[in-house]
Amino acid sequence: MKQFLLKAFSVFFALLLFGMQTFAFSLKASSPITENEIQAVSAFDDAEIYDAFAGMADLDQYLATNTNKTYTDVSKENCALLNGVSATTSLPLSASSDQEALGIPSFLWGCVFGIIGLLVVYLMTDNNKEQTKKALYGCIVGTVVSVGLYVLIFAAAATTSTTNY
Repeated sequence: MKQFLLKAFSVFFALLLFGMQTFAFSLKASSPITENEIQAVSAFDDAEIYDAFAGMADLDQYLATNTNKTYTDVSKENCALLNGVSATTSLPLSASSDQEALGIPSFLWGCVFGIIGLLVVYLMTDNNKEQTKKALYGCIVGTVVSVGLYVLIFAAAATTSTTNY
């Protein structure tokens, strides 16, 4: 039994190593990235950012002077202040109801992180039942696999002979 387990682990790790090498090879860029391309992506203009928020300054001033006004009141009274402003803003790294949490499939959240992953999916997808169900299935699969591995490891440890020193 011990030899079988050693051979099985050896084959598993060899396949894992082969898969990781294949993945790493596929990540190589087909053409080298030039310095100009890096600068074009990483360069930004401060003036462009300030221009994007210029309309927000007027709205902020209006709301500071009229403390009893709400977004709904402003949208009814003065629509010019709300040009380019959306009422449906989202938090960074949050997902909409039909997307996965942080771009990671819900099944993997549950499978890898268990109950914590299930909680993350539930909160990040705004209580989406379909995504939460996928995370629950992942949690169940992860638990079954980990229990199976523990049973296999403990069975292998129990069957090996111990030597007395």
